[in-house]
Amino acid sequence: MRIYYLNHAALLVEVGGIRILFDPWLEGTAFSGGWGLRYYNPDAPNIAATATHLWISHWHSDHLHAPSLAKLAESNPRMVVLANVSANFSMVERMESFGFRDVRPIGEREILELDDHTTCCRYPTAGIDNMLHIQSGSWSILNYNDCNLPAGAIRLLLKRIGPIDLLFTNYNHAGKLFDVVDDEVRKRQLEETLALTVDVMDPARVVPFASSHYYRTEESADQNGSMLSFDDLEALAEQDERFVVLRVGDDATFESPTQATVHRRKPPLPERALETHDYGPSLPWEDLLGEISARCVALESQFLHLGRLAVPDLVVRLRDYGRNLRLSVGRPAREADPSETPHIEAHSRAMHIWLAKRFGDDTFLAGAHFRIVDPDTTAIERWALITLLEASHLDPRSCVQYLAEQEGRRFLWNRREEIWATLLGRRVKAGRIRI
Repeated sequence: MRIYYLNHAALLVEVGGIRILFDPWLEGTAFSGGWGLRYYNPDAPNIAATATHLWISHWHSDHLHAPSLAKLAESNPRMVVLANVSANFSMVERMESFGFRDVRPIGEREILELDDHTTCCRYPTAGIDNMLHIQSGSWSILNYNDCNLPAGAIRLLLKRIGPIDLLFTNYNHAGKLFDVVDDEVRKRQLEETLALTVDVMDPARVVPFASSHYYRTEESADQNGSMLSFDDLEALAEQDERFVVLRVGDDATFESPTQATVHRRKPPLPERALETHDYGPSLPWEDLLGEISARCVALESQFLHLGRLAVPDLVVRLRDYGRNLRLSVGRPAREADPSETPHIEAHSRAMHIWLAKRFGDDTFLAGAHFRIVDPDTTAIERWALITLLEASHLDPRSCVQYLAEQEGRRFLWNRREEIWATLLGRRVKAGRIRI
């Protein structure tokens, strides 16, 4: 087996008779300019184009990166695309729109044959994330990617998946941080989370990946100092032989699950200069209020009129206007007293992304398009949670509809381990590591 680390979450895995490519973000920015790539790999497009199969783990634009996918489809339109399909979304039409000619749906927990010796099975999580388990001959490979499951849920899933030879998992924070801690403390927390994930999974080897990004917004650039580097990973590898650390541009040959040879790119890729995102001109005030108001009102019905009880008002300082905006569940957005201390600060275009664009919730929150002003983050955390749930069709009204339909009940059943462990551990805060 051979693995090529192309960039961020983009891996090409050569096993059996296939070459499967994951999540190619190879150039440009993600999350509407909120993220950039720390490295540029000029070899990545040509290597990616040799893939026989392609799987996109989820909708986030650092994984489903439209410009990279469009160019890939031009280079190799005949590669087999495994397109996730669930009760609340389908990737089939989106992948076909790039020009791929062989797009095949892959359902939840469905075993799909890739060649005579290789199969894969997709396991969904309650949000939009998914993991892919590949079995090829004696190899058991799990692309855990950005999944964020409690330890109890992982242990239950492993009873179904079985022992793992090779694990791919992310290791850096990937969105707005709601708590304030020292950078070095944050790094130690990330190391502990990664180590715990590996201990719970207990693979023969683990390749950390999907974390070579940086934050480009003025509001969150300070988070870049608390991210783990490849040097930090190599320090971990000195203490735990299960870690195989690949830098962007490297590849590795696995003779067996416990024997790997890493081939370093020569010369190594330099880290790029960090850039700052420019939002451009302000969005017209009345247009902004109108579109945001429609979303605020819609949230009330999706949460069965319970939203006002559980979610406090959110006051946002629009930094490009110098004006405060008050958001209430079930009521139109309105201007707030300028003397009132806001909970967060953001650009008008960032607020439009969050509350007026499809998948804007993930873009705003993961892209870290806002600054936290009030140390009490209850309001923004609850707004983050309800907007993410509503956008993913996991709000109370949608869940009631799932219970009434066979396909919906199957949707919930396919997430049973996570639902059970989450409710038991009360781990339901948006943006928090749950293991």
